[in-house]
Amino acid sequence: MSDKKGIMIWFSKRKEDSVRKGSRSHGLVVQDAVTELDLTITAMGNGDTVSAMKCIERLTIAEKEADRIEDRLCADVSGGELSVQEREDLIHFIRKMDQIANWCKEGGIHVQLLKETNALVPDYIWKEIGKMSAELIPAVRYLVKAVENMGNPTTETLRNIEAVYDQEKIVDGLYFSCIKQVHLSPMDPKAVMLARELIFTLEMAADTCKNCADTISIMLSARRI
Repeated sequence: MSDKKGIMIWFSKRKEDSVRKGSRSHGLVVQDAVTELDLTITAMGNGDTVSAMKCIERLTIAEKEADRIEDRLCADVSGGELSVQEREDLIHFIRKMDQIANWCKEGGIHVQLLKETNALVPDYIWKEIGKMSAELIPAVRYLVKAVENMGNPTTETLRNIEAVYDQEKIVDGLYFSCIKQVHLSPMDPKAVMLARELIFTLEMAADTCKNCADTISIMLSARRI
């Protein structure tokens, strides 16, 4: 039996244990971080910098909570009955999930820098960036659902994995549109650089969602061997 097949059986047998619950909690907190970044971008587009900064504060809290859950989950996995390879695979997956929140936090930092340096970004650019962040939310939501279904019959999990892939493609298409709009805009170089970095964090968060979905897909494939 392959190591990844062992992970799936382990999830099935330990469906209600701390790792299972912790994985779901971790995903939900990561989803909170994504949502707060989307709210931040929406507020900036509306010219409401006060609300945007409050969203970033909540985003930072969510990212720290995600880190805390990540550490606890990795400790729980390390002390479980899985083999060394199985533990490494699962810990790698947990850490990849956490990277989504890390990218969102970095995106929030770029928004802060835009505000603190008085770099002006046109409303229509914020709206374009907001389209990316809005599409990132369902990508994470589908990923969380895929995690919830690990250890159960694979049909629903596969459906959610495919939905993650679809959302990543949407975000990828919007990425090029946003970059084009930024370079065609009359923004000064500082604003262009920071806006590009913000857009990049959203692209990387979506790519990380896809990478997490890839990992679950590999686990499911191993389970069917």
